[in-house]
Amino acid sequence: MAQNQTDLYLGLDLSTQQLKYTVINHDHDIIAEAAVHFDRDLPEFHTTNGAIAEGDVVTSPTLMWVKAIDILLERLSKNTDIKIENIKGISGAGQQHGSVYWNKEGLDTLASLDVSRTLEDQLQEAFSVKRSPIWQDASTTSQCRSLENLVGGPQGLADLTGSKGYERFTGNQIAKLYEQDRSAYDATARISLVSSFIASVLLGKLAPVDVADGSGMNMMDIRSHEWIPSILEHCGGKDLQEKLESEPVEGGTNLGAINSYFVTRYGFSSECTIAPFTGDNPATLVSMNLEQGDCVVSLGTSDTMLMYLPEANPTTESHLMSHPTNPEAYMGMLCYKNGSLTREKIRDEYAEGDWTSFNNLLHQAPPGLSNGCNRRGYYYYMQEIIPFAKGFHRFENDVAVDEFTGTKEEVASYNVRAIVESQFLSMKVRTSRMLDTHGKSSDATQLKRILATGGAASNPNLLQVLSNVFNVPVYKKQGMNSASLGGALLAKFAVRRLHGYSGTFEQMMEDEQRDKVAHQLVAEPQAEYTEVYNDLVEGFVRLEQVVIANTQ
Repeated sequence: MAQNQTDLYLGLDLSTQQLKYTVINHDHDIIAEAAVHFDRDLPEFHTTNGAIAEGDVVTSPTLMWVKAIDILLERLSKNTDIKIENIKGISGAGQQHGSVYWNKEGLDTLASLDVSRTLEDQLQEAFSVKRSPIWQDASTTSQCRSLENLVGGPQGLADLTGSKGYERFTGNQIAKLYEQDRSAYDATARISLVSSFIASVLLGKLAPVDVADGSGMNMMDIRSHEWIPSILEHCGGKDLQEKLESEPVEGGTNLGAINSYFVTRYGFSSECTIAPFTGDNPATLVSMNLEQGDCVVSLGTSDTMLMYLPEANPTTESHLMSHPTNPEAYMGMLCYKNGSLTREKIRDEYAEGDWTSFNNLLHQAPPGLSNGCNRRGYYYYMQEIIPFAKGFHRFENDVAVDEFTGTKEEVASYNVRAIVESQFLSMKVRTSRMLDTHGKSSDATQLKRILATGGAASNPNLLQVLSNVFNVPVYKKQGMNSASLGGALLAKFAVRRLHGYSGTFEQMMEDEQRDKVAHQLVAEPQAEYTEVYNDLVEGFVRLEQVVIANTQ
């Protein structure tokens, strides 16, 4: 057991495939981490990678998340390395954009939980929509175009909310429900994001949406952090404001003490503070404690790129979101659906499902795939967001082909290198545009290093390609559960503010000099390869346009 357990902070992360916890102490030492894996631990919900996909409609059973909370807190209470009564605050993260639909009975039950029964048992009938739409859903294209038309087009919506209309964004999901299943919508008393859903359970009442997560809904003013009334009415009629209940709140706010159910059943202190939960991407940014010139690349189920931005300059191919701890700043984000799941598809097809074989094949093919024949590949197993494309697309000397030519092993190596390079080149192209919004570059817009996180960041071979493509060093942090760690840090920030601290989150981290989870240099750019990738950018963009045209 760690020596310093006087003050503990709990971070939860409800991601696509798992519900995780991270416990830290006042010195930011990680005391314990654990997870409930949905497919493995909760097979009765019949999910694949945590979700149920029916064409473009992708959902997760809301009750599965409830049962996962039961299981995880039970494991936490039985962990002898943790003094659960010393947990002073709880915050966390949820997969962004997903939504939960409470009915009145569910809210009434939440306010009067019976300590002798599990949450799953009591919340069986709590939701007007049994399966929550999640970020992988791509079924709301018509709602996206309708919302953009309301405000003058994609750039108009981006200028207001930080992003153009995206199928996974919550406002468009709500609009689909409002249009296509009015009875379920009318039976909905309140709507939560996945993040505010967890906070609501812990509070025993509806928790407000956090501003950083709220900026992934296409409904919040990116500058004022308030709902936009005309958009609310467009998406859900005149009563959507009531279903959201309150305006979004800033990170580090004190929402109240934990519900007595958890005090009695699991041993939490009655004074344990609940802070707003944010999205998994903002929580990852928090955990990294970014400096100017830093960029986070999270290689997970989806691949995301996050960076601190001092100004609001929205574009139509990136996301501008509210910063999770600084009300005056913003978070730039790129999000790709085709992350690890698509890399795994290529691994399974060409490397016999083995990562060692995958890495060996990666090294066999030359960087840039230009040994006598220019080869390019674009891989979208799922409907991609950036760009809006689907399917596997291969080119040899700019001509589309069904498969690369060569021996069986050569073809395998070409596909392995092509998917890795294409994913990172797409990030490079979009990041350059996001940092060069005004058509000029400055020291403040220069990328200086990449901080890698997510499950695939454990593969140094991928990180070396990432370093070469961007021509910057790549660092990694100890501990892979960055979103839950970010949640624990947000919990500490809220507790400090509750007790009179008036500084910023960044000042808290700097003053206490407790960036315990140190950066580890894992890859540096190799000059002979960075030039190869710089020369590929123009051709990459040109062929990507062909892929987009062929998808539509």
